[in-house]
Amino acid sequence: MTTVLAVLAFLIAFGSIWFTTEALKRIDAHNDAVLKPHLGKIHALVDANDETLKSLTRRLGQLEKQVHLLKLKADLAPEIERETTAIQSGLNDAQHYIPTVRLNG
Repeated sequence: MTTVLAVLAFLIAFGSIWFTTEALKRIDAHNDAVLKPHLGKIHALVDANDETLKSLTRRLGQLEKQVHLLKLKADLAPEIERETTAIQSGLNDAQHYIPTVRLNG
């Protein structure tokens, strides 16, 4: 008698597990059907945001290059002024130079 009750209990337990899995499959299928349109919209928004982010990253790289060039140009201005004054003083010295030897060709 105990064996029959044990087998019957196993059958009922496995039947309840099977029933539960079937119910979960139906619920999952229904939820997937309900969620797919919303997930499609979310995926489209994520893709659009990803493209915008890539575009902004490229633009940021370009702006960083331009800022670097502007910094280089700003650093060059004092250097160019110093070189100009050195060249000017060299030209002034050259104007006062009088050659001592004349070469006739």
